[in-house]
Amino acid sequence: MPIPAYIRARMEALSEVAKETQKVLPDVLVQLPLLQAEDSQVYNLARLPQLDASAPPRFELASSSTTPSGPTKTYGTLVKVLNNDTFDAAIMMADSLTQPQQPSTTTTTATATGAAAASTVPPATHRNQRIAVMNLASEKKPGGGWLTGALAQEEALCYRSSLSLSLHKTYYPLEKLDAVYTRDVVVVRSSMDAGHQLLHTDVSPTPVGSLPVMSVISVAGIRGPELRKVTHSSPFSSSGARQEHEFKHATDRDLTKAKMRLTLRVAALERHELLVLGALGCGAFHNPPGEVARCWLEVLQEPEFGGGRWFREIWFAVLDKRNEGNFEIFQQVLEGKEVGKVVV
Repeated sequence: MPIPAYIRARMEALSEVAKETQKVLPDVLVQLPLLQAEDSQVYNLARLPQLDASAPPRFELASSSTTPSGPTKTYGTLVKVLNNDTFDAAIMMADSLTQPQQPSTTTTTATATGAAAASTVPPATHRNQRIAVMNLASEKKPGGGWLTGALAQEEALCYRSSLSLSLHKTYYPLEKLDAVYTRDVVVVRSSMDAGHQLLHTDVSPTPVGSLPVMSVISVAGIRGPELRKVTHSSPFSSSGARQEHEFKHATDRDLTKAKMRLTLRVAALERHELLVLGALGCGAFHNPPGEVARCWLEVLQEPEFGGGRWFREIWFAVLDKRNEGNFEIFQQVLEGKEVGKVVV
C-alpha cells in the first residue's frame, strides 16, 4: 500500500531535521567538555538486585500531617500524568519543583555536570536531581526510524537531542530485559509542535551552557503482543459496561511489569529521584493502554519501590494529540496517586 503524499512529505521533512541535528551536535558538544554524550551502559534485570525495601524513607508527601495523638509523617511518591512531549514534561518538572538546599551530583543544565558525576554510584548522602526520562525504544534499531522520518516517542527524543549518539549498534538487538542508560543527553531543539527550532543558534537567546540536560533510560515494550477483548462493568457508560483490550497471555503482562521494574531499578541505582516515564508499548507496538497503566500502578505500589525511599515525583508524559484515549486512560489510573505510602 503506497504511503500517502502528506505522510511522505512529513517523513522527508523529519529526515532533514535528523540530518540537521546530527550536523549541529558536534559544535554544541565541543563547548560542553564535561558532558559525555556518547557514553552509555546496558543494564539487564537479571543482574540488578532488588532495591532495599528496609531503607529509611526519604521523601515526605505534601499530604503528610500531624495527628492528635502525636506527630507523624507520610512518605511516598507523587504521580502526575501530562498530555505532553517527554522532554517538555521534564523541562516543566525542573521548572516547577523547588530544589532542596542539599548537595546534588547534577542539575538540569549543560554546564552543571561537573566532576562529581564521575562516580557511577554516588555516595548515599548525595542527591542526583537531574531528571531521568524513559525512552520507549525500539529493540531492533538504535533510535528506531528517526533517520528516515518515522514519528514515535523515541524518534521524537532523537530529533531533539544527542540521545542517538549513545545508542550504539553493538547493543542491538536489545534483549527482552535490557535497558540502555545514558547519563548525559543534551536537548538542542524545541518540540515538533513548536517547530523543532534549534535552541542555540547565532541569534538564539539560549547559551549552550543553559541547554537542558537529561538522563535517559531506554527500554523497549513488547512488539505487537496478542490481545483479547474484555468487558467490564462501568457506571460511566450508558450500557453499564465498557470494552477494552488486555494482554491475551499472562506471560506478556508479567514481562511488561518486569520491564517496568528494570526501569525503576536503573533509575534508583543512578540515584535519580525525579522521573518522567511513559505509556510503555502503547504506541506503534499496540500494547493495551489500560492494562499497561494498571501494571505501572501495581509495580509502583510494590514494597521495593515504596516509602518514598527512591523517587520524589514521577510524571507520565502521554502525548495524545489525536485524542485516541491513551492520555485519558493513564490519567484515570495514575493521576494524583501517592504510591508506596508509609506513615512514620
